[in-house]
Amino acid sequence: MVDLLCRVGLLEEALGLIRSMRMQPNSVIWGALLAGCKLHKNLEIAQVAVDRLMILEPNNSGYYTLLINMYAEANRWSEVARIRAIMKDRGVQKIWPGSSWIEVKKKMHQFAACDNYHPASEEIYSVLDVLDLQLKLFGYEPHSDFVL
Repeated sequence: MVDLLCRVGLLEEALGLIRSMRMQPNSVIWGALLAGCKLHKNLEIAQVAVDRLMILEPNNSGYYTLLINMYAEANRWSEVARIRAIMKDRGVQKIWPGSSWIEVKKKMHQFAACDNYHPASEEIYSVLDVLDLQLKLFGYEPHSDFVL
């Protein structure tokens, strides 16, 4: 229900629903609210969600990163610096920055951005090149308004 409310922009209602739950909301529920905040650019409620997520999953860098990106998109650089400082103080970092999974020849491989040392690098990049070409043929253009 939280996810549905968030998708249509009813973030206040979603937050109210979370706060009225008889059970303790978990990270999935708070994460749904955070995703809705990203979609509808609501930094105030996003901060509430991230505050709860920092308690529930303090070492999950994804929540911090999403909030940092939202602040950067809004040109609120002092908040970007504040969240990064919190991450540094708490020792939160991405273990596999930019990592992805891909299946090549019926075997799953995890690799990181610019990972040229993976044993299957050649095969992985061959598959990615094909996917990139297919996306371009369908008119996909990546969203690159800001890069951190």
